[in-house]
Amino acid sequence: MTPFRLLGGLLLSLVLSTGAAQTVADVQKLPLVHDPLVKTPSAALSAADQQAVTTLARTLNTRPEVQDLKRKWPYSQGVSLKTVLFTITAPFRSGTPERLTVFSVSEAEPPVLLFVLSGAKGLTADLVEPATDVEFCGVGQGYSLRDVDQDGLREVAFTLDCTPGEMMLTDLYLFRYGAGKWVFWQAFPVSSSYGGGWEGHEQSIKIHVRKGKSPQFYGLLDRREWAGPPEFVSRTDPTRTVGVIKYAPSSADTTWRVRHLF
Repeated sequence: MTPFRLLGGLLLSLVLSTGAAQTVADVQKLPLVHDPLVKTPSAALSAADQQAVTTLARTLNTRPEVQDLKRKWPYSQGVSLKTVLFTITAPFRSGTPERLTVFSVSEAEPPVLLFVLSGAKGLTADLVEPATDVEFCGVGQGYSLRDVDQDGLREVAFTLDCTPGEMMLTDLYLFRYGAGKWVFWQAFPVSSSYGGGWEGHEQSIKIHVRKGKSPQFYGLLDRREWAGPPEFVSRTDPTRTVGVIKYAPSSADTTWRVRHLF
């Protein structure tokens, strides 16, 4: 199967916004959820975080559920400091802060994540894996969001980078805790590029949000194109902001499957 792609189908269901309340300037004032042009560096763990993750990984690797994952995906190294996407202590499933550690379980395809919560409520682990076959894709950035829906709990975001042929595509996925496990919440295409010869394009979407019990997400769509012989085409032309995208609430997502391990 080719990589997941939201850009073509999802944009068809979006509305290019008009009106003073949804101008580019107004959206830029809203909290930023993701900027595809700013690459978040790999997690730089403090000495205390490294010790906590090392102890956690040692415990997890003795669990039969995690050992089964290593058998299922031969390229997996289990969980360790090397496979941490990020770790942070914050409220995720209740008002009591807990440590959330997200591991990238599989170093090859398919992209698989392990969400581990540890704290006063004990140790729980949920596996986030593709619901279908995936090729040419890997998890890129991962981080937590600051209570976008204002329920007192944080959410999780991660990107999926795909390189089918001459294209480069990135989608953003948001998850939050509910019904005793992590569940999919929202998905957005955030960048795509194609070409390298006579024609091509690059486009990116900055995701902003108006926080609230029913948060409203917006995208600022920037696009740059070129055409003609490479020796005569300048790719330094300025990027044009095409407009504001107002996102409708996402329907049930079938891209990812969440499996509660323990």
